[in-house]
Amino acid sequence: MRFAVIVPARLQSTRLPNKPLLKIEGKTMVRRTLERVLESGVRPVVLAADDLRILEEAQGLEGVIPLMTKVEHSCGTERVLEAYQKLAGLMGPFDGIINVQGDEPFVDPKMLSALLEELPKRWDKAQFWTTVTQISEAEQDDPNVAKVVLQQNQNALIFTRQRLDQAYKHTSVYIYTPDFLSLFCSLPPSPLERAYRLEQMRALDNGHPLNCIPLPFDSVSINDERDLKKAGVTDYQIFGGP
Repeated sequence: MRFAVIVPARLQSTRLPNKPLLKIEGKTMVRRTLERVLESGVRPVVLAADDLRILEEAQGLEGVIPLMTKVEHSCGTERVLEAYQKLAGLMGPFDGIINVQGDEPFVDPKMLSALLEELPKRWDKAQFWTTVTQISEAEQDDPNVAKVVLQQNQNALIFTRQRLDQAYKHTSVYIYTPDFLSLFCSLPPSPLERAYRLEQMRALDNGHPLNCIPLPFDSVSINDERDLKKAGVTDYQIFGGP
C-alpha cells in the first residue's frame, strides 16, 4: 500500500503566537516535527504551510516536499486535502494520507512505523483512522488532551476534552483514504465539533466511522505554553517575541 505523510502548519494560532516557528532549544517546532517523521522512514513527507517562513524550515531535509497552501483554510484537514491534491498531481494517487500535525515535535517515529504495519489489517473497518493510547490519571483533567471512548470494534463512540471513564488518550495522528478526505472537507463544521473544538467530531456527527488504533506510544502535543512545561521544555522562544 502507498502512503504519504502530510504535516499541516499555519502561522496564526489563537493559543500560541506563530506556533510552527516557536524555537525549542534553538530549533523550530515544525522542523522538529519533520525530523521525527523522517526518522520513521515513511516517504514522501509533505510540509503544507500558509507562509514561506514555515516552508523554509524544510530546507536541507531530504525527503520533505514543501507545498504552499491557502491562508483561508478553516482547519488543518482542509490544508491536508489541498496539499494531497497537489502531491497526487506530481506523484500520482496514494492509498492513504497520514496527517501528522505540525505541533507534534515529540511524536515517536516508532509509532508511525507501527501504524503502517497495523493499517492494512484495518482497511475494511473504515476510511478514517486515528491513533490512541492509554491515558494517565494526571491527564484526565487536562483540557488540552482529547479523550475518546471506543466501541467494541474500536470505532470511536465519543470524543471530549473532559474527564471520561474508560477513555483513551487521543494521540492526534489521522489517516484518511483520498475519497474520505475529500468527503470530510465537503461537510460543514458540525455542532459537537464547534462545541468541543474537536475536528474529528465532524465525522461522527455525520455518521462516518472513525476507527481508533491503540498503540503503546505517547507524546505531548503543543497547544500552549503549559504543554511546553508539561513536556519538560524550559528553553524556548516564541517567534517574533523577545
